[in-house]
Amino acid sequence: MTDNLNLPPNSNPGLSRKTSELKKFIELPPEHKCEDSEKLIMRVLDGIPNPSVIQSVRNHFGMCVQCTNAFEIEIRFKLAMAQKETVKAPPALQLKISETLQRIDLGEIGIGDL
Repeated sequence: MTDNLNLPPNSNPGLSRKTSELKKFIELPPEHKCEDSEKLIMRVLDGIPNPSVIQSVRNHFGMCVQCTNAFEIEIRFKLAMAQKETVKAPPALQLKISETLQRIDLGEIGIGDL
């Protein structure tokens, strides 16, 4: 999905290039509306966050403390989850999951087996 980023025009060619690179990430509404913030935050933070897009959204929120705080909390949460250590399933469970998935792929499993 390709969206457009509506940023104010700038005479700086480097900034213009950066703006065009951001167009593929997110479309910012022309003005800030709090009711649109939740969707915007989720779209911006989906996948690998782009620092330039994050800064553009911060600028877009402007003086709206509530939306800016919600955005910052989501950023901190995403960073904390990315740093969280994952726990590997024990080998016996891994084998059981693998065998079950194989049976599902082959159509050899029924609802009663679950």
